[in-house]
Amino acid sequence: MHTNAVPNAALRLLTRFAAGLCAAALMLPALMSTPAAYADPSQFEQRRLYLQARTALRQGQTSTFQRLARELDDYLLRPYLDYHRIRAQISSTPNAEVINFLQSHPELPATHLLHKRWLRELGKRRQWRTLLDNFIDTNDADLRCYQLRALYGTGSRNEALTQATNLWLQPVSQPNACDPLFETWRASSHFTEEVAWMRLSAAVNANQRQLARYLLRYFSGTNKVAADAYYNAHVAPSRMTRTSSFRTDTEKMRAVIEHGLTRLARIDAEKAETAWRQFARSHSFDEISQLRINTAVAVGLAKDNRFPPTDERSRLSQTAGIESLALAAVRAMNWPEATYWIDRLPEDLKVKSQWQYWLARSLLETADDIERADAILSALATQRHYYGFLAARLLGRSGQLNDESSRSGAVDLNLLGREPGIARSIELFAVGDDINGRREWFRALDRLPQRQQVLAAELAQRNGMVSLGISTANIAEASNHLALRFPVTHEPQFRQATMRTALPTPLLIAIARQESALESSARSSADARGLMQLLPSTARVVARRAGMNTPTSSDLYDPSTNIRLGSFHLAWLVQRYDGQAPLAIAAYNAGEHRVDRWIKDTDGTPTDVWIERIPFHETRNYVKNVLAFRHVYGYRLGTPTPMLNPGEQVVAEPAG
Repeated sequence: MHTNAVPNAALRLLTRFAAGLCAAALMLPALMSTPAAYADPSQFEQRRLYLQARTALRQGQTSTFQRLARELDDYLLRPYLDYHRIRAQISSTPNAEVINFLQSHPELPATHLLHKRWLRELGKRRQWRTLLDNFIDTNDADLRCYQLRALYGTGSRNEALTQATNLWLQPVSQPNACDPLFETWRASSHFTEEVAWMRLSAAVNANQRQLARYLLRYFSGTNKVAADAYYNAHVAPSRMTRTSSFRTDTEKMRAVIEHGLTRLARIDAEKAETAWRQFARSHSFDEISQLRINTAVAVGLAKDNRFPPTDERSRLSQTAGIESLALAAVRAMNWPEATYWIDRLPEDLKVKSQWQYWLARSLLETADDIERADAILSALATQRHYYGFLAARLLGRSGQLNDESSRSGAVDLNLLGREPGIARSIELFAVGDDINGRREWFRALDRLPQRQQVLAAELAQRNGMVSLGISTANIAEASNHLALRFPVTHEPQFRQATMRTALPTPLLIAIARQESALESSARSSADARGLMQLLPSTARVVARRAGMNTPTSSDLYDPSTNIRLGSFHLAWLVQRYDGQAPLAIAAYNAGEHRVDRWIKDTDGTPTDVWIERIPFHETRNYVKNVLAFRHVYGYRLGTPTPMLNPGEQVVAEPAG
């Protein structure tokens, strides 16, 4: 996560600039908006004045800000000074001035954000007519409520209340701006218990428990009984075993039973199966509901390696259910069942790499059709992804990298750098406004043809914006341009970490590539920081183990410190799991205590199966990505790395 804070001292900002993007401009000819092969002093001076103006604005020095703004009339980012000024003073800026800015600068992504901020301010002031005259289409609940309040306040009352129904039905808590509207709406004929039931159902299915509990107040009589049952079945599915509590055979109660049994089947399929037999006799479920419940129970039982008998298989026709049964069979290593259910998948799903790999694996394990398995694996082995690399391993081959990396000429990059949105973006990055820089970049990217998007990825990388280059290459679908998608940064620090920890450099860079897209300033919503995304608390523990000085939170943005701590932490995990990198990788993401639970009683399980069993979707994909990235970086660094090392083929519980 990037911040948009501007440091107080202009010198500090210019130091950051000089150490980063300006350095890239000095070393690389014609990459910025200027065609010169050297730094442009006037551009440097403009940036310095721009930063001073931002500081003056923040400190309330109006006259200084205005003077500096006049000196920057011909500067590319001059409109952003007006944007920041109006944004900071939105409550006191005349409407005419705001409208003039919106009309004069529609090309700026920030203009749309300013427009929404202004509309919100108009709503707070109850300037209904101005708000309606300048309203824009948006999914912002805050603004939608102000719009409907404006309609109501200007005479279109029925229209406002009709639209309020759809807004209220959303399964999320609505902002405070909606309260006056909904209070009026609930007092009208538009609000009924049937409408309340619709929202309750949406909230329950979205697992919005607090909202669902809040909605119970709107029911009475038999509706109240059904609503309470719905909530209780969701939060405590085991209640479904008390079948007498759900004896009423109504449409609402059948919906409650279906939801409750579906949830119970995930935690105790046998109890769900028993309860379902009773409910199937006592309630008149339609065929579709019966199919959904039967599927949920079958999937739950399959997790315990109990698959439907032959005469019941054909009844299960839902794609999601068939896929879940196939996955359960793979996790149970029940290869005949895996073959059957994978072959039952719709063709557009069966051809996906995951299912092709497991189909081939099941065919090999059962020896049913070795020739078919080899053909599937041979096709997969030509592809560069996790399952392709696994397929190549089974065939005794090296994974295919299909690298088509190339370098563009300075002329092409220079021309792209002059495209207005790209030029503004680079300039915003240069002055430390990363948030607006990214907004400009991706707006401009949307308007570029694919070839120029690839150029943009290279331009970003050459200007030191590595993570932006990676995401741009992905958007451009430059899948075979490995130099863009898997860049090598901070190589000396990673090499030093390898020397200290004996961990392969490709593995260390693969972790950083997955964790932060090699962005040293990255910060997650959980407060993990830097290249290898260390929590401050974890970093302190690792520093004690490593005999290093206790790092501050800001130290974690320093690549040398972050890589040293992150690599030591990973090495400690690898040692903890007796050299099994896949287990250590999972622990790096989810914690060793979870991995300890996941490997219990799994001794001898093939590692590819164990990875598929990881219960957390995020961690499962994390491990797959890091292993694949390790393989790619082995190629990029000239140190070929097997997809799975000899000691990683099967899971072995640590001796200690």
